[in-house]
Amino acid sequence: MKWLEVTVPFNNSNKELLLFNLLELGIQGVIEEERNYKFYLPDSTNLDDLKNKAQKTWGEYSLKEIADENWAENWKQYWHVNKIARFVIVPSWEQYNKKPNEIIIDLDPGMAFGTGTHESTALMLELLADKSPQVVFDIGSGSGILAIAAAKLNALVYAFDIDPLATQATRDNAEKNRVLKNIKVVDGNLLEDDSLFPKEEADLVLTNILAEVIVEFIPLLKKRLSHFTWLLSGIINERVPLVEENLKNNGFTIKKRLDKGEWTALEAII
Repeated sequence: MKWLEVTVPFNNSNKELLLFNLLELGIQGVIEEERNYKFYLPDSTNLDDLKNKAQKTWGEYSLKEIADENWAENWKQYWHVNKIARFVIVPSWEQYNKKPNEIIIDLDPGMAFGTGTHESTALMLELLADKSPQVVFDIGSGSGILAIAAAKLNALVYAFDIDPLATQATRDNAEKNRVLKNIKVVDGNLLEDDSLFPKEEADLVLTNILAEVIVEFIPLLKKRLSHFTWLLSGIINERVPLVEENLKNNGFTIKKRLDKGEWTALEAII
């Protein structure tokens, strides 16, 4: 099998937003070089679709074809064991001896966002680490890392995503981590079809998505759920006031804020 290596240039003014746009498209394992982001796609990728996404989100880009073995070796030099609070993310080529109270997540670079290396995902794992949820809604599941982490805290998890690549990645990674029985994967857009919500209510909601999308979810979740804790990330620092104002106007209380780099995560309750 061959792969497409895609290179997207950035500058200081668009660096963080461009990265999040790439991740929002379901691209995981972005390598940051001096002035470029680099990622890999199967050579079966629809190039017309790629061009459309490029025009809408990142503009300039270049691509070249590489062999499968080069892909594998390229990624191994960038990916190592990554510990975040109680969670330890371990790629398949690394050895790690689990310590007491640690939770191991087996995860390799793939096609969907979320391996814990990006600040927004790391912040979510930090907030999740001390929780003991019963039922969790993971909205925008990406690779499934947050759903898997919640399932390993013994929760029943509903993992929602609009991207078929993401929902398949969630299923595959959940099976690899032996928690698929605790995760119900749901394909579709909750904002367009709220019948996708299960009858059960969640006591914890996870969203690692753009601030503007979070704002759209605030009235919907308030309507669908009675009392719950909401962990939110994917918020660029400058967009925090937008999210906080909308949360407070809808009756939420902000319990905690964490910052890492240009990104912020919030813990809210209602």
